Amino acid sequence: MRKVRVSLYYRNQLDKAGTAPLLIAVNHASSSCYIPITGVRLKPNQWDKVRKRVINHPQADTINSVALTNLAKANEAVMQLGNVRGMTTAKVRDLIADHITPPEDADTRVMAVLRQYQDNCSRPNSADKFKQTDTHITRWLGAKGVRLLQFSDITPDWLHDFDKYLTSYCPSVNSRSIHLRNIRTIFNYALNHQLTTAPYPFRQYRIKSAPSTPTALTLEQMCQLWHYTPPNEVQNYALDIFKLIFALIGINMADLCQLQGISQGRINYTRQKTGRVYSVKVESVAKRLIEAHRGEKNLVDILQHYKSIHVATAQINKHLKDIASDLGLPPITTYTARYTWATLALSIDTPIEVISQALGHSYGMAVTLGYIVPDRRKVDEANRKVLALVVQ
Repeated sequence: MRKVRVSLYYRNQLDKAGTAPLLIAVNHASSSCYIPITGVRLKPNQWDKVRKRVINHPQADTINSVALTNLAKANEAVMQLGNVRGMTTAKVRDLIADHITPPEDADTRVMAVLRQYQDNCSRPNSADKFKQTDTHITRWLGAKGVRLLQFSDITPDWLHDFDKYLTSYCPSVNSRSIHLRNIRTIFNYALNHQLTTAPYPFRQYRIKSAPSTPTALTLEQMCQLWHYTPPNEVQNYALDIFKLIFALIGINMADLCQLQGISQGRINYTRQKTGRVYSVKVESVAKRLIEAHRGEKNLVDILQHYKSIHVATAQINKHLKDIASDLGLPPITTYTARYTWATLALSIDTPIEVISQALGHSYGMAVTLGYIVPDRRKVDEANRKVLALVVQ
């Protein structure tokens, strides 16, 4: 990683009045660029090169305070930039300058910043979650309230009231915490980019969370569910998606929605949540389900039925819970397929390291694993055996 260094610099190139600007020097990749400290010009005898301080000036204390503040912001920007390999020094300088003094036309209202952040999300599922937070805030405050919402309005009491409002739509503590964490992310983003100086409410307000309680079905329950014929089309579709998730070793809904195709009998994808690369052999039962629900743009047609991954997951989980209730089973979600696959694999003595590999979990020494090319044949065999237990 190439380092960026910033420092106060007085360039002794005098204008007609005998003054020169006070600058912040940005040193990167063996070159330098400069950011002027707005409104500050000094005579040579007003700058102490050794201590890097303004002297002999009627406003020396004020200028020194401004200069040190800008330098601190510049150092903060350097820390946030991270790896700048490949960036020109001018580009680095511009990014630091934007951090020190945001563009004058920057919209610093909460929803404008939220939407800007959402547009910059690299993962569709992350953008979708921020869009859902946007929807909830808009529904709660109304169009006028949203337009006027400033970061200074977000206080611990505001967060408490928003959490209370969310209970009507998100009964689960953990589902509500997603939206509260999104607001915290936006607040941190605004602070880091000098878009607000509002007091930080999350020092007093703690976002609640509850331990997850994964439910895995027994073999008998899974067989009962697999061979059930739902009474209507929407429940039948939800059950087919559940079966496909199970047949693809518990693939996440966000990844299932985005699959593009089958290559040499396998589905290869990078999991959005972790960035891990997965490769799953498409067994005959999975192939039949894919053919029944093949999409026009994506491999599976989920996003042709629902407007977003979030909505699809919520609706399919609702129908799955209705099915489970009709069958006298515990409540289930799409994630139950993942837990159940792992539990059934363990029940037939599948080595734990194979299950870990199938689910994309780390197992053993991370350094050692870096030298090993994964053998997917053991995972393929485990999946065939688990499916054979259920699909009879």
